[in-house]
Amino acid sequence: MSMKTTLTMTKTCTVIGLVGSYLLGGTLTAMAAEKIAPKTLQFLEAVELSGYVQSSYQKSWGANGTAGDPGTTPARLFNNNRNGFDIDQAKLTLEKPLGDGEAGAGYRVDLLYGRDASRISGNNNSFFLEQAYVQFRLPVGAGVDVKMGRFVTLLGNEVIDAPANWHYSHSYIFSSEPYTHTGAMLSYKWNDLVDTQFGVVNGYSDTAGANGAADNNSGKSVTGRVGLTLLGGQLVASTIGIAGAEHSGNNNGTRWVVNEVITYSPKWNEKWKFALEGIYGRDTRMDLATGVAGAPEAMWWGVAGYTKYQWMPHFSTALRAESLSYNGSALSIFGWGGTAPLVTAADYSGKGHVEDITLSCSFDNIWKNLTPRLEVRYDRVNPSIFGNGADGYQNGIFTASLDIIYAF
Repeated sequence: MSMKTTLTMTKTCTVIGLVGSYLLGGTLTAMAAEKIAPKTLQFLEAVELSGYVQSSYQKSWGANGTAGDPGTTPARLFNNNRNGFDIDQAKLTLEKPLGDGEAGAGYRVDLLYGRDASRISGNNNSFFLEQAYVQFRLPVGAGVDVKMGRFVTLLGNEVIDAPANWHYSHSYIFSSEPYTHTGAMLSYKWNDLVDTQFGVVNGYSDTAGANGAADNNSGKSVTGRVGLTLLGGQLVASTIGIAGAEHSGNNNGTRWVVNEVITYSPKWNEKWKFALEGIYGRDTRMDLATGVAGAPEAMWWGVAGYTKYQWMPHFSTALRAESLSYNGSALSIFGWGGTAPLVTAADYSGKGHVEDITLSCSFDNIWKNLTPRLEVRYDRVNPSIFGNGADGYQNGIFTASLDIIYAF
């Protein structure tokens, strides 16, 4: 048989094989489609599926953990592993967005797994239902967006979701704020400059882990935000607040917080980003909450500044500096702990202060969807709360961490 004849037969067999594979593949695809229920296909067409996984290693120096090393770091609810690896967050989000039409309906569900989920929920269950709400748009004016269910708080520059923050660790201000609420929220954009949100929720926070519990009395809290977008979108200033009765079993006393968040992304150098956050909070009638006669109302106030610079497409650095002051009554709300339990009215009157400076290096999407981050952080507190009763307490601690996020 000649070489030409052999090549001809080879090409013919290849073509027949490709045609056969195409026909067989089309048949199998058609058979698979017939077995999928129409409702399932409609669901898959409408839903947006996203999420991420975050793992980390962190090491601390300066004081032993509260239960001996490795232990945990007091006052830092998140990212408080003293020495070890962690699965911080694994998140799955299903959403049917509202779209851009005058009217529409949808939903969103965020399921969070990992160490942070158990820290928020306050138990050993590593799952936390971060968000689950129905959303729809009322055809009023430019469209009033409504959501009802559980949703994340309006307060704060930092958020629960790791990929949205510039740093691995969270600020003390973040730890003093609520995390999620259950209730109803209205959102309306008046024009290119002003947008507003207003909600009625069960309480300051509906998580048992810190800063409140799910609906511990018959009162409700109101929360809202007024946003101003200036300089052609470069500057966004948000004034945020929440107020309501938060003491277990009674509606006496009011906890209220005012929060200001300003972000600036200058067009004169798009590599720079800046953010500034301030907070002031009070909670009255703390004697009803603590059971200690004469316990003063809780007070806390602080400020945090952020800056980020994108040195190149896959590398950026970020810096955070913050300061937060409080009294002992506020500590009973935060659940941060300390050198000794709060027992007398004088303990609740005592003043405290925490501050940190944090530097992060982020290798943004160095591989597709993959972002490693390196962070160093120094914390200083007064009174001393880092350490444990057996080894003593100290007022300074240094931590270094590596976290890796894969987002999809």
